[in-house]
Amino acid sequence: MGRGLLARASGLSFDRVKADRGVFGALLESFVFAEVLKLMDASDLRLASYHFRDQPMHEVDVVLERDDGIIVGIEVKASATVKSSDFAGLRTLAEACKEHFAYGVVLYDSTDLVPFGDRLVAAPLSALWG
Repeated sequence: MGRGLLARASGLSFDRVKADRGVFGALLESFVFAEVLKLMDASDLRLASYHFRDQPMHEVDVVLERDDGIIVGIEVKASATVKSSDFAGLRTLAEACKEHFAYGVVLYDSTDLVPFGDRLVAAPLSALWG
């Protein structure tokens, strides 16, 4: 079932999604995950996808692991701005994965690519499509 149809079947209207950033954020995360799965399917790389959450509740929406153990984390933000705290989950993932952590990306609603430290960047959602 498509995301739009599922949202509608759940009683979500455009007005409710527009008014409730939490609902919008959850739908956006679902959309990005589906797009990442499509890109994985089209890729020659062998990738597995996961979700990361530790005990203090730091999380990363999408974790991709290559067959050689290299890790990339993707966090989705339904915001036009990003701040250092938006990278908390990615930093925790980097610490947990040590040398296997390659990169962490926060996808957000902007056109700017903004570095946030070693192997961490904020990138526009449109980066999913090149």
